[in-house]
Amino acid sequence: MGEAVAGVVPYALGVAASPLPIIAVILVLFSARARVGGPAFLAGALVGVVAVSSSVYLLADHGLLREGDGTGTVAGVVRIALGVALVVVAYLHFLRHRRANGQHVMPKWMAGIDRWSPVKAAVLALLMYGVDPKNLALCAGAARGLAGVPTWVATVALGVFSLIACLPVIVLVGLFLAGGDRAAVHLERCRGWLSRHHLLVMAGLLLVFGVLLISHGSRSFLGH
Repeated sequence: MGEAVAGVVPYALGVAASPLPIIAVILVLFSARARVGGPAFLAGALVGVVAVSSSVYLLADHGLLREGDGTGTVAGVVRIALGVALVVVAYLHFLRHRRANGQHVMPKWMAGIDRWSPVKAAVLALLMYGVDPKNLALCAGAARGLAGVPTWVATVALGVFSLIACLPVIVLVGLFLAGGDRAAVHLERCRGWLSRHHLLVMAGLLLVFGVLLISHGSRSFLGH
């Protein structure tokens, strides 16, 4: 079981380190209905992660997403191509960060999050964690690696994966509920830092997972 859990941790850390969902939940926590909106956002995040990872695991465990004997090379090429694409996008994010010179403009759709209802907050979290291409790929990658392991082991591993993936949201919502107004200062500092550096954080994430994909894809050729 330890090996299965260890295998999903890197994917979970990739999801957890996504800066935009963290900024989004902080904005929700500054809304008028923060004590309801915060937990609603957390619930949406957990549902998104659990739904995607569980669905992929079930498909993979039934052999629908496993690689056949003749597809190893093709899969390797696809991984390398995706890895190179991620590295290129990481570089573009880094360039945007340098050109912005600390004056980053957040996406326009984030402007009114602090006025959203708890239902909208939950839906936003569901989309950010279950539909966002990067997080979707990470959830799928973690679940796919559990194909063939006993169901109870996969359940524990996916539970750990979901908790780690959503850990920043869990911590921020818990901090707000426990600290109230005193937590607002810390949340505002966190939001400000991420607003200035979210492109750099995303560049780092994309670079790491791009290199990992290239490394995994290369193994397909070394194995033949």
